[in-house]
Amino acid sequence: MKKTLKFQLFGNPKIHLADQQIFFSFSKINALLYYLAVNQSISRDEIAGLLWPNKSEQSARKNLRNTIYQANKVLGDDYVVSPNKSVLQLNEDLPVQSDVEDFLSDPTEHLIKYQGEFLKGFFLKDSENFDQWTTRMRSIYEQKFVQNCYHKVANDINNNQLDDVERNIQRLISIDEYDERNYQLLMRFYQDSHRNGKVIEAYYELVSTLKEELGIEPSEETRKIYEKTLEIVNRRKNHEENIESFKFFGRTQEIETLEANFDGFFHDYNFQSIIIQGDAGMGKTALSELVLNNMRKKHLLLNFTCFHSERFFTLRPWREILQKIEIVIKDNEIVMSNNFEKTCKKFFPYFTDDSLINFDERLTDDDINYLSQIILEALKIIEQDNKLIINIDNLQWMDEWSLRLLTSLMLHDYDTLFLLTLRSNYQTHIDEFINTVSHYGRLNIIDLKPFDRASMTSFMQKQIPDNDLDFATLNELYNESEGSPFFLMEYVRQIKLGLRPDYMTPRIQKELKFILQDLEPGEEEILEMVSYFPEEAPLKIISTLLNRTEGSIAKDISTIKDHQLISEHMIEGEIQLSFLHNKFREFIYMQQAPSKLRVIHEKIAVLLEQKLRSVDDESTLLSQIAYHYKYANQELKSLDYELSHLQISLKFQHELFPIYTEYNKESVELESIEWHDELAKFKQIGDRLKAIEYQYEGNQTYESLLMKYLYFEGRYYINYGNYNQGIENIQRVIVKAKELHHDDFLIRGYRQMIYYYIQTDNATDMVHYIDLAMNISIRSNDHQSIGILLRLKGLYYLMVGNLTEAEHLLLESVTIFTISDEVKEKYSSNIAAAYDYLAEIERLRENYDEAVSYEKKAICLCEQTGLKTSLVIFYVDMGISLYAKEDYDGSKQYLRKAKGLYDNLTSPWKRTQLNAYLALNELHDGDYDAVLRFLLSFNEYYTHLSNPRDMGIVYFIQAIVKKMINDQQINDPSLRELLNQDEAFYLEKAQENLSQYRDRFELQYLNGIYDEINPIDPN
Repeated sequence: MKKTLKFQLFGNPKIHLADQQIFFSFSKINALLYYLAVNQSISRDEIAGLLWPNKSEQSARKNLRNTIYQANKVLGDDYVVSPNKSVLQLNEDLPVQSDVEDFLSDPTEHLIKYQGEFLKGFFLKDSENFDQWTTRMRSIYEQKFVQNCYHKVANDINNNQLDDVERNIQRLISIDEYDERNYQLLMRFYQDSHRNGKVIEAYYELVSTLKEELGIEPSEETRKIYEKTLEIVNRRKNHEENIESFKFFGRTQEIETLEANFDGFFHDYNFQSIIIQGDAGMGKTALSELVLNNMRKKHLLLNFTCFHSERFFTLRPWREILQKIEIVIKDNEIVMSNNFEKTCKKFFPYFTDDSLINFDERLTDDDINYLSQIILEALKIIEQDNKLIINIDNLQWMDEWSLRLLTSLMLHDYDTLFLLTLRSNYQTHIDEFINTVSHYGRLNIIDLKPFDRASMTSFMQKQIPDNDLDFATLNELYNESEGSPFFLMEYVRQIKLGLRPDYMTPRIQKELKFILQDLEPGEEEILEMVSYFPEEAPLKIISTLLNRTEGSIAKDISTIKDHQLISEHMIEGEIQLSFLHNKFREFIYMQQAPSKLRVIHEKIAVLLEQKLRSVDDESTLLSQIAYHYKYANQELKSLDYELSHLQISLKFQHELFPIYTEYNKESVELESIEWHDELAKFKQIGDRLKAIEYQYEGNQTYESLLMKYLYFEGRYYINYGNYNQGIENIQRVIVKAKELHHDDFLIRGYRQMIYYYIQTDNATDMVHYIDLAMNISIRSNDHQSIGILLRLKGLYYLMVGNLTEAEHLLLESVTIFTISDEVKEKYSSNIAAAYDYLAEIERLRENYDEAVSYEKKAICLCEQTGLKTSLVIFYVDMGISLYAKEDYDGSKQYLRKAKGLYDNLTSPWKRTQLNAYLALNELHDGDYDAVLRFLLSFNEYYTHLSNPRDMGIVYFIQAIVKKMINDQQINDPSLRELLNQDEAFYLEKAQENLSQYRDRFELQYLNGIYDEINPIDPN
C-alpha cells in the first residue's frame, strides 16, 4: 500500500507521510510542495522564477531540479513528477491529501479544516514574489472562511443546531478582534440561549480590547445589546440562573450583580449599596473601577480612599468628601442653608481660612447625629439633578466616628449609592457596621474569592494567549498563587518578559509587608514561630519557644485570626496553628536571620523528640523531626530520622512477614505507594548522603546512616525484582556491618540474601546465609532471630524435599514464638508463615484437610492484625490447597480475595501462582477467554520472571491447555494459535522448571494427563 502524503497548509504548515511529520533540509523544498499542493500543475519556469527570482534562468532551473530530487528522496517515492519538460505536478498515482483542497471542495461543511491563516509563519528569504502569492492566498482563503462561517452560523441557529455556533463565532473574532459585528453576533447568541453571564463576559472583553488597542468605546448598537441583558437580569428573581466563570476578568457573576444593581439605581428600581470584600490581592479596587469606568449613564461620582496611616484620624474621610461636595455645590450654583456652612466650619476648620483653629476630637453621638442631618440635607439637594455615587476604597481603615456617620447616612439616604471595598481582615467595628446596615436591607455584600484551578487556567490563557503553559507549570502557579489575582498578575508580567516566575518578587514582598504592618510585637513573635512549621504548629511548642503560657498568648492569637492570617484547629486533642495563606508563612520565615533559623529549628526538633514515645503515629513525627534538624543544619540527625520515617512507612510494604510491634498500627493500614514516589524519596536521601560524603568521610555515624540507607534501598529493589541493584546494596551492607561490628544489620543483610534466594528458588546459597545468620544469633543469644531462622531453615528442607526435618524445625519455630502472649503477638506473622509451610507439607503428603486446617490458622492470625502483605500469601496458598482438595468454589473464593488485596500492594510474591490458579479454575469452568488473557499476559512479562517455579507454573497451565486442544476438549482458535508448539515442548518446560519437591501436586496433575512423569515421593 502506498503511503499517503498529507498537507496541512492552514495554520502552521506541516507535511506528513503515513502520519509521520516530514522535515526537509531547506525551506524551498517546502515552498515547492506547498505551491504544488494548491495549484496542482505548474510550469517549471513559473516556479523557478518564483523561488529564485534573483538567479539566472539556468541557475534557477538547476536549483529546481535539485529541489525536486531532494523532495522525492526524502519522501521515498516520485511524488513530484514532470509529465513533460515544461510542467510539474504531484503524482496522480500516489495518494495525496490537502486541507486546502478539502476546504475548497465544500467550505461550509469543512470549516474545521481552516485552522488559521494560510502558511502561518512561513516565508522565504529573497523570494518576494512567493511571499506576495502567500499573502494573496491568505486573503482569499480568509475571506472565503469568513463568508462561509457567517453562513453556517446563521443556518445552524435557524436549524437549532447549536453545537458549533459559539466556537465558529469565536473563530471569527480571532480573525478580527476589532470587528464589533462578531461580538454582537456572539452576545445575541448568548442572549438567545439565556446565558446572560456570557453576554457580560463578551462585552467586557470587547471593552478591554477597544480601549487598550484603539482608545475607543463600543458602539451604541453593542451597548444596547448589553443593556437589554441587564434588563433581563434585573427581572430575574433570586439570581437563579447559573453563571459560568468569567474567563477574562474571572468575575462574571460579581460584575453581573454590580451592573444589575447600578441599572436599578439609574432607572429608579430597587437597589442597594455594595461592599466588595476579599483578601488582599483579590482585585476589589480593580473590580469597582472596572464597573464605574464602564458607566455611560449621567451620574456624579465622589471617590475617596481611606489610608492606613490615617486610620486614627477622626472624621478624616468626611473632611475630603465634604470638600468635594462643596465643590459640587459651587460648580452647580446650588443654594445651601447657613447650617451647612456653619457645620463645615465647626467640624472641619480647614475649610475656612483660619487653619490654626484646633479641631476638637472629643465628639459625642449627638454631634454625629447633627452632622449626619446636615450632610443628608446637602446630598438630597444635589440628588435633585444628579445620580450620586460615593465610592470609598479600603473601608477597613476608616476611623470609628467616620464609620458611625457612614452608618447613619446609609440608613437614611435612599437615593445615594455607596460602593465600598473592604479587606477581609476588618476589625470588630466594621463588622458591627455591616450587620447594622445589612439588617435593614441597605447593603449587598460581594465576597471575592480566589480563583479556582479552572478559572486560574482560563485567566492565564487569556493573559498569555501565545504561551502554552503545560499542566505542571499551571499547577505550580496555582499552588504558589493560591488563586490570588495579584500574585497571578505578577507571574504573568514575568512570563511575558520571558522569565521564569519569581514567587517572591519585591512587589509581592512589599504588599505582604504592608498587610502585616498593623501587628503588635507579641503578635509578630507568634507568627514568626508558626512560620517555622511547614504545616501545623502545636500551640504547646509555640508557647514553650516564646516562654509564655498558652493563656497569655490567647488574646494575641485571636487578633491574628481577626486579621485572617492564621487558623486554629484541634488535632488529636491538641491545638494547632497554621497560616491561611502560605505566602505569608514564606515571607515571615525569610525575614529571620540565618543564625536564628538554626537555633529555633533545633529547639523545635528537640521538643518533638520528647513527644516520640507518647504518640501513636510515629511516622509523621519522625518526618517532622527530620525536617527541623535539616534546617538546623544538622544533616546527620535529619537523615537518621528521615530513614526511620521511611522504615516505618515502607516496612509493611517490603517485608513479607513483618515483626508486628516494631511498627505502629497506622503503618499496618498503609496501602501501596507508587514506585516512582518511593524511588524519588530514596534518591533524595541518597543524594543528600552523597553530598556530605566528603565532609563526614570515616565518621562512624555517617557510615551507619549509609549502611541503613543501603539496606532499605536494597530491600526496595529486591522487592520490585531489580535483583542486581538490590543484591549489590545488601552486599555493601554486609561489608559495612562487619566493619562496624553491627550484628543487627549484619543479620538483616543475611536475611535479605535469604529472601532473595527464596524468590529465585536457590536452596544451596540460601542455606549458606541461614547458617551465617544463625551463628551470630546464637552468639548473641537472640531467641527471636533464632526462631525466624529456624522457620527459614525449615523452608530450606522443604525446598530440598526433606519434609520430616522441615516439619520438625517449623514446629520448633512456632514453639519459640508462642512462649508468651507478648512474643506471640509480636511475631504473629512469623507463626502464621510457619503454619503456611506446614500446610504445604501436608498438601505434598496429600493430607488436604490438614493442609486447609493449617492455612486457616495462618489466615486467622493475620486477619486479626491486618497484615495484608502476609495475608495475601496465605489466601493464595489456601486457594491452591482447596483446588487440590477439589473444592473449586472455595478455591476461587480465596484466590479472588488475594487478587483484591494485590491491587493495593506492591509485593510480587505469589502473583504468578495466583494468576495461574485463577486461570486453572477458569479452565475448569470452561471460560477459555480468561485462560487466553492469562497466557497472553504471561507472554508480555515472562522475561522478568526470575524464579523457575514461576516459569514452571505457567508452562504447567500451557501443557494442560495444549493437551486439551489436541484431545479436542477445547476448540478455541485463539488458544490454538497462541500455543503453536508441540505438546512435548510445554511438558518438558514444565518438568524442567517446576520443583520436583515442592510442586508435586502440579507434576502429578500432569502425570494424570500425560502419564509420563515420576515425581519423587516425599518422606
